[in-house]
Amino acid sequence: MSNSLPTLVAEHPAAARLLSPLGRRAEVPLGIPQQSAQAAGCLRQASIGQITTGDGVPLTVPAVSEHFAGLDPRSAFLYAPTAGLRPLREAWRERIDVPGCSLPIVTSGMSHGLSILADLFGCPEHPMVLADPFWDNYTTIWAMRTGSELRSFPFFNATRGFNLAGLGRRLAELTGPASLLLNFPNNPTGYTVTRREAEALIELILAHPHPLAVICDDAYAGLYFDPDCYGRSLFGALAARADRERLLVCKVDGATKELVFFGGRVGFLTFGVGGAAGEALVDKAAAILRGTISSVNAPAQAAVLAALSDPNLPSQQEEVLGVLRRRYDALTSALKVEGLDALPFNSGCFALIQLRPDQDADQLRLRLIREQSTGVIAVPSANALRVAFCSIDEVDIPDLAARLAAVVRP
Repeated sequence: MSNSLPTLVAEHPAAARLLSPLGRRAEVPLGIPQQSAQAAGCLRQASIGQITTGDGVPLTVPAVSEHFAGLDPRSAFLYAPTAGLRPLREAWRERIDVPGCSLPIVTSGMSHGLSILADLFGCPEHPMVLADPFWDNYTTIWAMRTGSELRSFPFFNATRGFNLAGLGRRLAELTGPASLLLNFPNNPTGYTVTRREAEALIELILAHPHPLAVICDDAYAGLYFDPDCYGRSLFGALAARADRERLLVCKVDGATKELVFFGGRVGFLTFGVGGAAGEALVDKAAAILRGTISSVNAPAQAAVLAALSDPNLPSQQEEVLGVLRRRYDALTSALKVEGLDALPFNSGCFALIQLRPDQDADQLRLRLIREQSTGVIAVPSANALRVAFCSIDEVDIPDLAARLAAVVRP
């Protein structure tokens, strides 16, 4: 059984102090996957319980395997290692292109990666700071599962820019270990900080005096439509300058949106530190993964690995981005035509329609279903309706806006 806590105490004091009680206990035991790995290459492999031909090749049922033609059978039909297929982890780290970060661990989608971080760092004594409105699953992941207090601040300031002052006030209230969640492009607002806002945000975080786990939820990475957006994750800039006495930076991203592979559930969790400290954090994350789902879907990992080596992938991604950019432009124009008040959005998949104080977001949502056969999401904390323009064909967006206006404007 490994013992990574002393390594973190010596190599990354902030990470050691940020760990929850579960995070401190999490260690990879000398279990079946580890013992099997040690026996790799043996002539007679009778360690792990996989049905094979006897020489390490999976024995498959054609009714299943014929649907995965083109994938390496060993990668697709055998158990993946707990932390994920090693070549996939290496390929994703190369894609991230942030020097000095850990080798990513493969997770079962974005929520799972965030959940691992909540287990590692979340507890009643460690609050979570985040901008409101926020993705509702953060409440489930942190507040419900770990008991962390969610300390929110309004996402936008009075001039409808990112509320740096509000964040500063929340950070100033902290007296001990805590987490900060950054989600750009944001769900539900569809907003990414501008270059100027990003520079100020980075300096504000770097100046924080107490142990802070900064979690970059980069689910919508790459989906930027305004040239003034800070068009990359804050992970790299923060990790490059993080003081190991005070700051640990983490990144959760994945193939869900970046490769438009929603059903694949292939995500990645990366720590902004390499060396022994990075390995210790990966071991703790792998221990939690082993204790919940054991390992991530192997065929989906094999498919993502194959995609990353496909020379056509960049042009295919650009094609999808072009579709979304045209939908973004169409929605921007249609909202102006219909006189609907949208909060600033410049990226991602969503826009928020601001309602009047006398209107109720959930009541209007239900009216849109009944009267206009239109589905949107109510965001009560912002008294707004979230529109997922990523799901609407460009030619149908003017009609969508007209249906929204028919209920929202009266």
